[in-house]
Amino acid sequence: MSGGINDQSEIVHAHFKLVQSGVSEKQANIDIGKRYKLKPQSIQTYVSRARLYGTYGAELDPKAPVATSRVEEVSALASAIHTKLKKQKLSVEQLADIFDIAPKEVRHAIDSLKKTHVLICESQSGEISCDTEMQPNSKPDYIDFTKHGEVEIPIGVLADTHLCSKYERLDVLNALYDRYESYGITDVYHGGNWIDGEARFNKFDIDVHGIGGQIGYFLKHYPQRKGITTHLISGDDHEGWYVQREGINIGQTMEDSAVRSGRNDLKDLGYMERDINLQREDGSAIMRVIHAGGGSAYAISYTSQKYVEALQGGEKPKIVIVGHFHKFDWAYPREVHVIQPGCTQDQTPFMRKKRLQAMIGGCVLWVKQARNGVITSLKVEWIPFYDKKFYAYHW
Repeated sequence: MSGGINDQSEIVHAHFKLVQSGVSEKQANIDIGKRYKLKPQSIQTYVSRARLYGTYGAELDPKAPVATSRVEEVSALASAIHTKLKKQKLSVEQLADIFDIAPKEVRHAIDSLKKTHVLICESQSGEISCDTEMQPNSKPDYIDFTKHGEVEIPIGVLADTHLCSKYERLDVLNALYDRYESYGITDVYHGGNWIDGEARFNKFDIDVHGIGGQIGYFLKHYPQRKGITTHLISGDDHEGWYVQREGINIGQTMEDSAVRSGRNDLKDLGYMERDINLQREDGSAIMRVIHAGGGSAYAISYTSQKYVEALQGGEKPKIVIVGHFHKFDWAYPREVHVIQPGCTQDQTPFMRKKRLQAMIGGCVLWVKQARNGVITSLKVEWIPFYDKKFYAYHW
């Protein structure tokens, strides 16, 4: 077969049906490849492309003639251009020559890539490439405290939920959100690694594969409570592997998918770090949410303390939320409250090999702020949980 757009739709549909029947994805690639006289790698390419554009598993009658719509043509062209741009920088004219189309068609396809949050970069000389790095969003987000007077304001804080992992703790995550709801919390801040992502070394630790699959699972299972908005930073690992490997703005893709599914409670804070402006009538204070990197140190507080100590002189954040280490800690170096809010993922085999403890739980920050923006008091409430066997006991 030619492997044209209509054929590809049939191939993807046949692959989906095989996998649904219990055949492994690898075997399905082989079986479908034999049927259509294509290499298994080609089948996997069509499947990956369908997942990227959200068409994997779409209903299709293979007996009926399939009309190639304008959207399908653009999607196929855009996917082909994306593949080219991941390998080399090319101008619009060069792409037009390669695909034997008009430059305006190339522009249209590139625009469609941008709308799906593919990281497209165009230089001043006109060369276009696909980026695999993202610039952190430096524009502060805002919480307006002016409406709260002098009362303490509770803020929910957590990190490292790693949904799609076999070691995820949805029971803990939902219990935390029940607590947040009971406290009247309206804003929860997530320190990154909201999904487990995919890499060579975690492929046996996850239950869900693919960008669309993992985001879909996250949207279905991440807690939703009336009146609570969750603001999520994306780390440069786990969900960040999709950024580095696929050139996709994973956080914005998640938020757009959430809106399309009817969820308006999940907000993308950006990549790696974001400042939150805690606004009062006559001043403000900065709370920074970051997803750190590197391994854990011998002392739990060491890495977060060194982060603050290394900050350039001048304006410092008053509060820093540090995700990544799966630990709970509250330190106060250089008059900055630094909080590691734990995790909701049980210890993985990798963590055991590295002798890393998982501290299961989340936090509530009780923040009191004066009219001039000064943080007059801060209390950190640590809400701990334990392994599943612990809850099998009856007191």
